[in-house]
Amino acid sequence: MYRFFEDREFQGNMNLKEETLHHLKNVIRIKDGEVFQVVFEDGIFSFAYEGEKIKNLGEVLESNESKVRLSLFFGILKNNKSEDVLRHATEIGVSDFYPVIMDRSISDISKKKEKKLERFQKIVESAAKQSKRDVIPIVHDIIKTDDILNFSGDLVLCYEDENKTQLGDITKALSNNIGLVIGPEGGISERELELLSEAKKVGLGRRILRAETAAITASFYIIHAKECE
Repeated sequence: MYRFFEDREFQGNMNLKEETLHHLKNVIRIKDGEVFQVVFEDGIFSFAYEGEKIKNLGEVLESNESKVRLSLFFGILKNNKSEDVLRHATEIGVSDFYPVIMDRSISDISKKKEKKLERFQKIVESAAKQSKRDVIPIVHDIIKTDDILNFSGDLVLCYEDENKTQLGDITKALSNNIGLVIGPEGGISERELELLSEAKKVGLGRRILRAETAAITASFYIIHAKECE
């Protein structure tokens, strides 16, 4: 079943965005009687497309959102790897994203920041539609490592050289408000390790994962583990 988002309250207004109507008619070519859902600011509603008219089938009461609020702080990656992180982590259930310029970041998007952030948000929105999220996660403005300290919740730092404590060792002790920190391709510097010394530092197993793999894998593990408690 297809899901779309409207940045307004429903209040009986059946006039959907032109973008949504175009997608229904010309992209997915929805058939008469086929049901789709639209997320409004005041609820989620089911509709059926019948000819040129849209029929309201009522409010959807069940939620697809997790009880876990996971904010992902990820070192900006080169090429399209940051987009992969955003896309798949949205499907997993990450609540919001903080792209971080870290000491060993290779990619420099400062000169095209606005366009990049706009594209990042569109990728997240598309992934939210595909995975039937109830909300579109926010991609926040680009920050620096020092700004991570402003997060009020449990900070978890994935570090490739951590051998004593693994992610699975700490999940039960975490609250439902978690900040996950993943470094860029070059890893996390000694300065950043010291800066984030109060975070729970964990490893992700014996093998070294790519930064994008680590971000997606750790996000899934945390959300799944907490949901299964």
